[in-house]
Amino acid sequence: MKVSIILTFGAGIVAALDSTNTQSPPRRRALAPSEFAGEFTARPAHKPEDAPAGYTTGIASTSRQQSGATLQVVPRHLLEPAMRHRRDAMTARQLRRQVHASDFYECSNAQPAPTEADCRVIVDQVSASNEDLIVAENSCLVFGFGTCQGFFCSLCTTLSTSTDFIGSQLDLVDGLCVSGGQAGTIVGEESPQWDAGFVRTGNGLPSYDVC
Repeated sequence: MKVSIILTFGAGIVAALDSTNTQSPPRRRALAPSEFAGEFTARPAHKPEDAPAGYTTGIASTSRQQSGATLQVVPRHLLEPAMRHRRDAMTARQLRRQVHASDFYECSNAQPAPTEADCRVIVDQVSASNEDLIVAENSCLVFGFGTCQGFFCSLCTTLSTSTDFIGSQLDLVDGLCVSGGQAGTIVGEESPQWDAGFVRTGNGLPSYDVC
């Protein structure tokens, strides 16, 4: 595998660490995001070579402030194993302080709502990208197809993540919200805080008060 990393002092928003291979790499376990301190080059996520026409990727910012009071806890059985273990440990540590453990979600009645077929295309393409990514505070990676726009935003600090993790969270939002005719967002409240989900194409991206 050939790996190249570009560093810059620019005010980058999102960076991807490129990797190329002659064969399709195996899927990696979707580990939770971690804080990142360093220099990086702003750019959107790659599009897979066989991505359908009309699939787009880009960089954006949040534009709708949302309260965390309406968030619901994601059902435990739906979480990635690594995320589930993290939440169990956090719950044990903070039980006496009555602090909720991540992760949470909210479905919203967008009219019209993004179609599930379009959002599934995004889930599949993001999951196939196999990239490591860096996202700066209050910045978002966006993925578009038809009526659906997917997003992953860093809410409080610069973080590193991967398309495997982003794809797994978008898949959750599809099952929790989009399949029922709604837009939706999943929110990680443990540092580094993030949110991910789907909105109707053209609608603003949400930011939750979890910092």
